[in-house]
Amino acid sequence: MKTALFTLLTMSAALLCGLDTNTAKFFRCEAGPETVKLPADKIYPQGRLFPFTFYSTGGGSMEKRGNLLPEAEREADTKQIVKAGVTMIGPQYELNDLAVETARKYGVKAVYTVHPVIDGKVLDRPLLLKLAKDDPEHYEDRIREALTKLIREQAKHPEIAWWDVSPEEPRFWIKPEVAYIKLAYETIKANDPLKRPVFVYEPGHRGAGSLAKFLPYQDLSVKGIYTNYSGHRAARAWVRYSIEQETGAVKLAKRPDVVPIALLEMFQQPKPEEMKLIRDWVRHDVYCALVNGAKGIMVFSASKRPRFTAREDYLKAYLEVCGELNGKLRLGQVFLFGEVKNDLKCTIVEGSKTAEAKCGKEMKKLPSVSFAGYSWNGRRYAFAVNSSNAPVRIVISGPVSGDTVRSVFDPKQEFTAPEGGFEYTLKPLEAASFEIRNEKR
Repeated sequence: MKTALFTLLTMSAALLCGLDTNTAKFFRCEAGPETVKLPADKIYPQGRLFPFTFYSTGGGSMEKRGNLLPEAEREADTKQIVKAGVTMIGPQYELNDLAVETARKYGVKAVYTVHPVIDGKVLDRPLLLKLAKDDPEHYEDRIREALTKLIREQAKHPEIAWWDVSPEEPRFWIKPEVAYIKLAYETIKANDPLKRPVFVYEPGHRGAGSLAKFLPYQDLSVKGIYTNYSGHRAARAWVRYSIEQETGAVKLAKRPDVVPIALLEMFQQPKPEEMKLIRDWVRHDVYCALVNGAKGIMVFSASKRPRFTAREDYLKAYLEVCGELNGKLRLGQVFLFGEVKNDLKCTIVEGSKTAEAKCGKEMKKLPSVSFAGYSWNGRRYAFAVNSSNAPVRIVISGPVSGDTVRSVFDPKQEFTAPEGGFEYTLKPLEAASFEIRNEKR
């Protein structure tokens, strides 16, 4: 099927039923920069900056896993990533001790990983369980003391935006691990005057019920969404499902202040014939996550790895999207602060209405197209993301006749909205966005 960028059409009265066609009302209740009462120099949720970060910025080596890059190469990698518009670096793993210094040097924020040290040893899972077994009455006091010392030392650094609690992947059925996450959260909050957000990495297979177990002790929900690694490269609706698990966990935990974050993949080497799909994969996964409720992007990871020759292709694609979110287009502000509007409607008129993805042991049918509309800064935005591997033709209805509609990602494509709506054919895995404005208003 040949994709026509814009095909105008007049919709039937039935399709228009209930839609607001009054220009003043269509653009009413707009949010804008002046309505956001947060500092401009801090990361969301404490500030206006859209969270976009890579794990291990400047890390890794193409020669051997665990090796570090020479300083000049590490700096070059960091400069490349920062210049593209990231607002943070990290978690930094092997470079965690340099995270604050690097963030300060390049004018960004850092995700700092909390590694308490007990008797000269970094607290990992085996050590935690050993302490709990050997000294059940006092081990929490020892950990609290180590955490207090660490947080008081690091809390003075304004470069730190978020606290990342380690060890990762705590198990909610192991009492000492639950006790540790609770203890870490309470100790960080008690010793950080800025009360910066706290999170712990959760594995990708966990659903809403499991994720909710630890949300009383977190301010962000961060679950791995490693689409290819998890076997979903041809079923990318799993991204939508994953974000729905995060937003569902927020509701189950009754913590509406917890912010869902999309942690996406950059470490799996594609097959040679799949290399051409990398840009589509990246754009789909980012925008699908955002349209479905994510409020920030983390990428695992910027680290160089042996036999991962697709890194540059992935990095180029992620940095392109980063530029759209934090650069001239400022789409990150739309997703963070735009008012969600339901008077724009998306109807599939040709192609599959569902896309399958294996979620746990169950094969689920999810909507093939994710859609959301926003009001922001005097304009309206519509985002449509196709999670199927075939074209889908949609109709977006709701713009008032005479409004100007422009493709956000291809500004040359602009037209005046007719009475009724406009048609668009989404290519496989395509993320499309439209800006709607009225010059006479």
